[in-house]
Amino acid sequence: MNRPKIPLFLATLLLGAATAALAGGMGGQLTAQMTLTGGCAVSAAASGSAAGANFGTLDFGVQPSTFTGVLLATPSGGAGGAGTTQIVCSPDVSAMSVSVNAGNNPGQGTGIGAGTRAMRLGSASYLPYEVYSDAAMTSAYPTSGGAVGVSLNATGGAFALPVFGRVHKTHAGAVASGTYADTLQVTLSW
Repeated sequence: MNRPKIPLFLATLLLGAATAALAGGMGGQLTAQMTLTGGCAVSAAASGSAAGANFGTLDFGVQPSTFTGVLLATPSGGAGGAGTTQIVCSPDVSAMSVSVNAGNNPGQGTGIGAGTRAMRLGSASYLPYEVYSDAAMTSAYPTSGGAVGVSLNATGGAFALPVFGRVHKTHAGAVASGTYADTLQVTLSW
């Protein structure tokens, strides 16, 4: 069978047309999106976890077992690292309430000093203390865990966790030596 021959220029033209019919393009839009929720976290901490936050330690230091007087402490060394425990909130958080429970030994050691909470050494030695919501130490956190409103000075900026501790040992006698400790549950609500 004898096939008709297609001239070379015509074959090249047909091949180019077929290739152009297969080539194409498309343009459009892609949306980038992320939702940020309002909240607070321990400054520099990796997460704003709602439970299990590390607010640090109220460290009253080292004293002789015969000391009397007042010692003050603020939380330090929390999830944000060394130094004063700082909280940072998103700019839309304009008000906060803080509650601090009674700890593990409420009302113990009242013969040693003043305070509604107590740090314990062993099974029977207590050192009372108190925690306040203000640096002037005029407003103690209720042992019932009731919330106290706290003013936020600057929205979006870090601020010190509003917990101020005070040991007021009034008993002149020595108490057992060792490290006294207690655990407080602190809750921030906004």
